[in-house]
Amino acid sequence: MVKLRRLVSCMAAAAVIANLMAAPAAAAVKSVNAEKGSVITGLDPTVNPGALSIQNYYADYTDMMFRSKTGGEIKLYVSGTEIGVQTTCGSGMIINVTDERHNIVATSGAGLSGSFSFEVADSLETDELYYLMFVVTADGLQQRYDEIAITKKTDGNVAFVESTCYDFNVERCSELWTDDTSLQECLQPQNDVNCDSPIVISTAERLTQHCSDDWSKVFAIYDYMINEFAYDYVQISDEYTGYQDDAATLILRKVAICEGLGNTFTALCRAAGVPAAVSFGIGADADELVMTDEYIDDEGPNHAWAVVCIDGTWYHVDPTWDCGNSYDGNTHDTGTRSEGDPSYNWYLLPVEYFSYSHKICDADTIHGIESSGDAGDNATYQISRDGTITISGSGTLQLPYGCNGFRNVVFDENCTIDTIGERCFVDCDIITSVVLPDTVTRIEDYGFNTCEDLEYIYLPDGLQYIGYCAFDYCDELAYVYIPDSVTNVDQWAFDDCPRAIISVPHGLDLEEGDYYITPYRIIERSN
Repeated sequence: MVKLRRLVSCMAAAAVIANLMAAPAAAAVKSVNAEKGSVITGLDPTVNPGALSIQNYYADYTDMMFRSKTGGEIKLYVSGTEIGVQTTCGSGMIINVTDERHNIVATSGAGLSGSFSFEVADSLETDELYYLMFVVTADGLQQRYDEIAITKKTDGNVAFVESTCYDFNVERCSELWTDDTSLQECLQPQNDVNCDSPIVISTAERLTQHCSDDWSKVFAIYDYMINEFAYDYVQISDEYTGYQDDAATLILRKVAICEGLGNTFTALCRAAGVPAAVSFGIGADADELVMTDEYIDDEGPNHAWAVVCIDGTWYHVDPTWDCGNSYDGNTHDTGTRSEGDPSYNWYLLPVEYFSYSHKICDADTIHGIESSGDAGDNATYQISRDGTITISGSGTLQLPYGCNGFRNVVFDENCTIDTIGERCFVDCDIITSVVLPDTVTRIEDYGFNTCEDLEYIYLPDGLQYIGYCAFDYCDELAYVYIPDSVTNVDQWAFDDCPRAIISVPHGLDLEEGDYYITPYRIIERSN
């Protein structure tokens, strides 16, 4: 049997986006589509089977607010039949609008400064999809925003076309609160975001020593990340080594994948007194997130980035996609670093634009969004403000897909849950400990898969079965006592748990010989 490894495809998407950002507008879109082999050929479902009705995705917003590195406002907007920019800090601006064949159908010209607008509706066909490219220089920094979807509505006015995941992203961003208590939480250390580490603190102090406000602090940290760090292609291809993704370790290595880059940026911001959090989701491009249903029902993260709060507003940043350096080779010790030019195109982005390339599944905030609902045929759950999920009922526990915004797991004292359902706690990556009720007899496949902060789990006497990949990628798991009642542990149940000491009954086979990364120690108890 071949194990399906978790895909880490952030840089595959990043390479596509980097090509798009580096070349002239029309050629860039062609190169992206050629690489992906999926040219948008209009909205006819017989030609493009994933196409959706564009009228259902007329955006309810009319502007996107971009920010310069010092906080200057650059508002891109549509109004009536025009596209315009309102700014006092932007210069060298250009807007190109391309059709589905990537021909430029409308342009603002080049080198414009300050506020301006221009007529575009006459160049557009009603209810056809167009992509807008916007280039602006502010505070000496050039930024380029590609694949902004627009159309001409049936009333003749120009409108933004929202990403199919835009409403989903807005809902998920609702956990990014700005009250004092929540912002203080986003200054505290978490696993891998060890902002209390001396090396993290000293690095943050060095980077921000001449900064007078949070705008300059965050830019200094981001500039450090995308210039000093290299993306770790070795780790992506290495299935047999456990890697540390905490900020303190990575500041010494300066080589990381997307999650490590997000962890380090977040930790440095927190150490500098700026609220920030790591965010997880799907990295894609507009061909996949605009007018197709490819990711509408998908909550399987393949990418990580960060969010940062400046002057009471949360912004999205993606240091992976702006990093120009890479680290390649067969092993970490023998790899070589290649230098490349960074960009600043994924810095301080509004959710309207960010949604064209990212589906936001979860930000690692320690509070919870109050909610409740069914968790199986006879079970329910309730999540409280402090990030605690309380589970009640009986039978099989099956949390809804994507329900992972909690850090504490509590089973009601009258709870008689007997089965942890398949993928029940998958990607609940900020829970640190779980005590299962004594009534649990089965943990189904992937039950706690990718619970990356999980350090301890109590398995009750009476448990009989631990499923396929049940604790795979629980890389902080420290100690597990498997009771004598367990008669079957399926394949790869504790794979990729390099710190775990596991006590097993005499004669119980974990099939660890097939593991990619075995636990630290497996202790077989005597009869």
